[in-house]
Amino acid sequence: MFIDGGPGTKVLLCPNRLYRLSGPIIFTAADQEVATYGYPTGSERAVLRVEGRNTATAIQGDCRRCARVSVKNLVVDGNRKKLGRMRDFELATGLVVLGGNEGQTIQNCWIKNPRGFTAIHIREGDKLQCTGARVEKNDIGPVGEEYDPERDGDDPEMSPLGRPLADGVSIACRDSFIRDNTFRDNTDAAIVIYGSPGTLVHANHIFAQTLSAMAGILMVDSTPFDGDYTGTVVKSNIIDAVSRTIRVGIGIGPTVWSDDTETILTGGSVIGNGLKGRYMGYGIAAAGLKQWTIKDNWDEAKHEGRRSARCFDDPVNPDPIGLLYNKPTMEDCIVQSGFVDHNFQYLVCIDGLYDKANPPKHDPPPPPDDLSSTNAQDEDNTVQQDGGGSEPIEQPREVSDIEVELPVEKMFSTGSEMMDDVLEHSYQRMLEVIDHLSRRVDVLGAANGGKGNGDSKISEVLDPAMSSHLEKLQRKIEHLEFSLRSQIETAIQLRSAIQGWDQEMALVADWEYDILLDVRHKLELSSYPHDQPLDPKLMRGQSHLDGKALVVDDHSHPSLESENLRSMSNRARLNANEEAGTRASVWQIGLIGGSAIALVWVGLGWWKKRKVHGKLL
Repeated sequence: MFIDGGPGTKVLLCPNRLYRLSGPIIFTAADQEVATYGYPTGSERAVLRVEGRNTATAIQGDCRRCARVSVKNLVVDGNRKKLGRMRDFELATGLVVLGGNEGQTIQNCWIKNPRGFTAIHIREGDKLQCTGARVEKNDIGPVGEEYDPERDGDDPEMSPLGRPLADGVSIACRDSFIRDNTFRDNTDAAIVIYGSPGTLVHANHIFAQTLSAMAGILMVDSTPFDGDYTGTVVKSNIIDAVSRTIRVGIGIGPTVWSDDTETILTGGSVIGNGLKGRYMGYGIAAAGLKQWTIKDNWDEAKHEGRRSARCFDDPVNPDPIGLLYNKPTMEDCIVQSGFVDHNFQYLVCIDGLYDKANPPKHDPPPPPDDLSSTNAQDEDNTVQQDGGGSEPIEQPREVSDIEVELPVEKMFSTGSEMMDDVLEHSYQRMLEVIDHLSRRVDVLGAANGGKGNGDSKISEVLDPAMSSHLEKLQRKIEHLEFSLRSQIETAIQLRSAIQGWDQEMALVADWEYDILLDVRHKLELSSYPHDQPLDPKLMRGQSHLDGKALVVDDHSHPSLESENLRSMSNRARLNANEEAGTRASVWQIGLIGGSAIALVWVGLGWWKKRKVHGKLL
């Protein structure tokens, strides 16, 4: 459909359906979209599940024509638990791959179990042309497996079984938004920012509940923007090590992740983030930075961890603490109080501490026999994709009883659980009455069995009054069935109306959210001391391309309706024209009145002179 439809094609999948993929769905043109019909946000979302043994990517949209493509209201399952890791590192790509263009969106999705290195990969593009990506209101996780040195070796990147760890979002895209997402059990890092000048990472919640994680948010790479983080803001995120270890909450600088002490990262801000949980390693760690701002962050976590054999002997890293930096490597930076100065390298080498009630969990990958046990029926149910491109699935398949990913179908599905229960109760009552009546008829037939032979019909042995009652009851049952069908149709119509209302309310909620962000930003600007100049390191401004500091921290995004802005500007222009017309009219009336008075005064003077002259004559 995407190939035949061209730009603007939207593929809306059936709710409550499972789609098996043997290859990726590939966007081919601008403004294309794949979503669930009605845009639900709960269990009704359609499920895209990877089934190809050599496939890691479910959706791909990083082509040069893929501007403003969208992935909305879907469940995307990489099926890692069944298919295992991708042992070929070249094939271990992201589960959803976008980038290389402008205005792409992933919204209201549940992304889980990628087989590759990340759940969502926003690529920079061959010419670093990616800009304006949005990853909003998604649930991401579980992602990857816990690193086990006994099984995976000393380096998780070189594990013979395939890379165990995986990221939630890996982004290398300018002026983008990652906000209001929930990350659960992302084993590598929930968010990895590769430069991405001008990107806002805001109001995300990161949890480690059943799997440990290397980090919450990482900004440790210089590629592909040569260490430029100008205008990149990480703000108001919560990182919570609930019941598993997060080795580093927020890592800033290359030495957090390696022994690279030469690379310097410039620009960027880390403001107002929170650390929580019993099993946090290092909270915020920073080194190798220039012109960064790190302030207003808070720490309520308990910090613990022990050195492992992977840690370096020199330098010896300090024990896990909340705020850590290497001051000699920080140039022209604004850093909040409470940071401890200490030399360090490769902080993520530590292991977590667990008690007996909370042991670490290592789920072994499936054996090779499981990978080859797919029977012919599964192959028949697999949706084949074209090698050069792919089309969305035209014939959706229902989830079988064995697959418990979706809720089991009930007898009635009107969209309202209460209505379904009422209809099912009425139906069961009707069956009970029919069964009771059948037993009464059998009893009467047995009691009158001697009046006729064994092959005689029951109606022949019943009295006419009973037959009349049976006919009336049959007509009532038929009427009840007709009423039941009418109620089902009414409930379905009500469900459609409620879905439309929910969609409208979701749009209104998005609009209100954008307005609140803008109001909050303006309040922050208005609360800034008027007698102090604006700090260019804290504000963002004109351009990220020329390396200049930005002036305005703009929280708006493309979801604001431009038509509303145009109508507001038109009204303002009309009001201005009316005011100008009113002022011009008053000025003209005054001018005319003054001219008339002057003419009358001149006329009176001339008349007096003429009268005097006449008398003299």
